[in-house]
Amino acid sequence: MRQKYFIPKELRYSIAFIIISSLVAGVFIIYLAKAVGGLLDEQGSLPIILIMLSYGIIVIIFTLIFAHRFIGPFERLKMEVRLIRSGNYDRRLRIRGRDDLYIKSFLDEINLLLEECQRIHSTKGDFAKEIDAELMGLLAMMEKGECTKERLMEALLLFRDKVRSITGKTGP
Repeated sequence: MRQKYFIPKELRYSIAFIIISSLVAGVFIIYLAKAVGGLLDEQGSLPIILIMLSYGIIVIIFTLIFAHRFIGPFERLKMEVRLIRSGNYDRRLRIRGRDDLYIKSFLDEINLLLEECQRIHSTKGDFAKEIDAELMGLLAMMEKGECTKERLMEALLLFRDKVRSITGKTGP
């Protein structure tokens, strides 16, 4: 089986955004360190401490921002899935506009699956009614005494064909 070595473009865009943002923040901190070092004009440890604090603040800010973009949608999505499982089959999973693109493409696939499940669920009731009507017809035929072995066999084969046509199954 052939492996795919490239990740989807939405995920590549997200990772590129993280890297570019980190590089821009790093350049800003270096510029800030040079400005502070020039103002202090001494070789003490204060510029190094300021640089380390700046990097720490940038790491904390980026962690909060990207965790919010990547992980944030999942709590809301879990709630949406619970609502769907409870019987609200017409709901679809959505994310905020600022959430990650890769999550959005994944949810598009999940929503297609939900549409198929909703279609199957809505036809389930019709299918049950069809089977019930056919079985009641067979029972009525048996009650009237019109039921020979050949007629029952023919009615059961017709019933089987009807069930297979409704479910879309073919073959033996």
